[in-house]
Amino acid sequence: MSDAELSKKIEIILRSRARLIVCFLTFPLYASAVWLLLMSGKDINTLMWVYIGLYVFFGIDMVRRRCPSCNEQFFVKTTFLNAFSKSCVHCGVGRV
Repeated sequence: MSDAELSKKIEIILRSRARLIVCFLTFPLYASAVWLLLMSGKDINTLMWVYIGLYVFFGIDMVRRRCPSCNEQFFVKTTFLNAFSKSCVHCGVGRV
């Protein structure tokens, strides 16, 4: 596999990481929306399930990503997801 192909595949893998981080960083907006809905006496169930669904979707997207070099899970070494890693937790290929 050429360096350009490897770089392209790593970029796609890291895009899934960015999605989960953006979802995490929007938590203050979610908390504000929940607070506003609660203060106005409205139901928060739909908003809560959509936000949880986004977290689940982005988390599963990260977990299913495989390293193009060693074919192991890119972000998972044993049990836990490493959302901060920019390189494969097994072989180290990726951005450093």
